[in-house]
Amino acid sequence: MTNRAVLISTAVAFAGFLGEARADTLPFVPTLSIGTTTVTNDAVVANTDGSFTVSGQEQGGGTVASPVWDLQWDLTIKQDPFIVGSLTLTNLTSTTKNFAIAFNLPVIPAFTQSVFGGSVSATLIDTGSGAAQLGPNTAASPAIYRGTIDGIPMLWLLGASLGCSGGAGCTASTVESDGLPGPTLPGPGVLANIGTLLKFSLSAGDKVTFLTNFTVEPVPLPAALPMLLLGLGSLGVARRRKKIVP
Repeated sequence: MTNRAVLISTAVAFAGFLGEARADTLPFVPTLSIGTTTVTNDAVVANTDGSFTVSGQEQGGGTVASPVWDLQWDLTIKQDPFIVGSLTLTNLTSTTKNFAIAFNLPVIPAFTQSVFGGSVSATLIDTGSGAAQLGPNTAASPAIYRGTIDGIPMLWLLGASLGCSGGAGCTASTVESDGLPGPTLPGPGVLANIGTLLKFSLSAGDKVTFLTNFTVEPVPLPAALPMLLLGLGSLGVARRRKKIVP
């Protein structure tokens, strides 16, 4: 169901639209992890629309002297809910490695029916060897990007590999989107959280920047439905009262 679309720096433009208010702490607890490591935000900014921008940089996956990865992030989140922003990962090793970056956003209040949509762009950068390669991290993985609702994947994007060659510092990019603008894809309710998951392999020493967006919106009940339910409830009460009249 995916539709390729040209996205002009979606995450950057969206974040710029929000406007920053002040440094703050989060009133909820999202999690950003790479593999089994949960990273800690260096900065949190409360935006004027009620969203928050979280950012930071961390290295890990190995020893302090020999880390496996360098991760930089700048994400804007809101419990409406949506997750939009950038994630940049550098493979610090001399071999191709598999990586998994997951972001989990708690959603309050829960709702029973949704529409959703998402997008992702990937920019691959060679850091000196003259070639770079990015792809799903196993043959069994359907795509690099997943949008999740309550931990269950609902949207898969970027199923193909991306590569560049021909000289030091070569670059390549790709983009994919579905359900946006909108969101338009029908989905289930959200009980606890939404999230994004990036699972990919990256060639030795190289870097990739993802711009991601996953937006989920509640579907309101039709305007007449609450009145209808109230009417049916009143009718049921009246019938029960009639039965007990001697």
